[in-house]
Amino acid sequence: MISFQVTSSDVEIIVTLLISFLEGGLLGLERYKVKLEHVEREKGMEEIPGVRTYGLTSILGTVIALILSGKVAVSFLSQITVAVVGVAFVLALIVIYIRYKMFVAGITGLTSYFVFILTFIVGFLTGYGFYIISMGLTFLVAGILAIKKAVTASVERLSYEDISAGLELGFVIFILGPLAFGTDYSIFGLSLKGLYIFFALILAISYLSYMMYKIIGPKSLPVISFLGGLINSEATLMNLLEMELQESVLVSVVAVDNAAMIIRVATTVLISTFAFLSLSDYINFAKTISIGILVTLALLFSISYFVSKRKNNVEKTKKEEIKITSPLNMKIALVGVALYAAILVIVKLVATYSGSYAVFATSFLGGLVNALATVLSLLSLGSSVSLKVISVGSMLSISAAIFNKVIYAFVSTRKKEDVKLVAICSIPPALLLTIYSLIVYMYGI
Repeated sequence: MISFQVTSSDVEIIVTLLISFLEGGLLGLERYKVKLEHVEREKGMEEIPGVRTYGLTSILGTVIALILSGKVAVSFLSQITVAVVGVAFVLALIVIYIRYKMFVAGITGLTSYFVFILTFIVGFLTGYGFYIISMGLTFLVAGILAIKKAVTASVERLSYEDISAGLELGFVIFILGPLAFGTDYSIFGLSLKGLYIFFALILAISYLSYMMYKIIGPKSLPVISFLGGLINSEATLMNLLEMELQESVLVSVVAVDNAAMIIRVATTVLISTFAFLSLSDYINFAKTISIGILVTLALLFSISYFVSKRKNNVEKTKKEEIKITSPLNMKIALVGVALYAAILVIVKLVATYSGSYAVFATSFLGGLVNALATVLSLLSLGSSVSLKVISVGSMLSISAAIFNKVIYAFVSTRKKEDVKLVAICSIPPALLLTIYSLIVYMYGI
């Protein structure tokens, strides 16, 4: 007697088959759209594998998995037979497809063959119940296939020098990096690990800035400045100066670079202090820091706007192309490391011989090297220092990090006008934040 009773197991199997077909169909749709762009209609469009072929291939993998896993109860001999026949059928299809593409359609390439096999594997995983893995694999493969055009277009713009520079950067990061982090050597109190990090950051920002500009063009400069400022504003500034930007553009990107650094350090301070302050104390502290930061940013962008506008009016009659000489600038990286080391030695000497009453001086000098590290050091003191000391020291560190752009600009470029513009964008905001810090110190939070 035939029974049509539907069980929960039957529903689960049907849903599994539907999911499998959708996964294979998605990959087949992408492959079909690609073939439409390469194969002419007279060569037989109906023979191009698409949604149905890939979808059914995925279902075949699912059926085999369902049988082998025991979800569909059959004899052991039947399991072996279905598995062997199914795999053999897929391999035969691939052989036929390869023969058709290469010898009939005259199309080369291996991508479709890999996708065909992966579709079968996706279906097999789905049949075994690994839905998340199979869906993840489906979208990963589809995503890789979808970005092919963008990747190809980007690669076509790259020269051998660009690729070679990327390999050199990889050597610095992945070969020299583990060696640097695996040692605790120091010279005159200077950690080789710290010097390496600064050196690698300059090179990495240099290469990323070069690649973004080459691929995107001038529109990438604000993004380069902001993202670079979030990572290391000094290294970003040195690379921006190497581009020999127009003065109106230079003023804008220096302001963005400084702003990103300020936001990064201020955000760290506000988040970190929340853990060890009461709510009322934190509100007062956050208000004090926020006022100083917002006023500084307002002055920074006001100066940038007016100076950039004035320079832009002068530059309307002449157009200069941005100059990027090399993807990796070893010279500027070495100069940056030397300057970083020199400032660090000065800071350590002052901190050593000034005694415990020079917290503010040390905060300012520490900001010349690394504002974020200095602020974290202040925060690590916790309850051993007052809230006023933490707030004032933090703002002094930020003001020093703004001011040090003048030092880095002076060392990085011979163009006095560029140094002057950096000074105009850096010194007034740094002075304003310093004055505000002193007011907070005298009158409290």
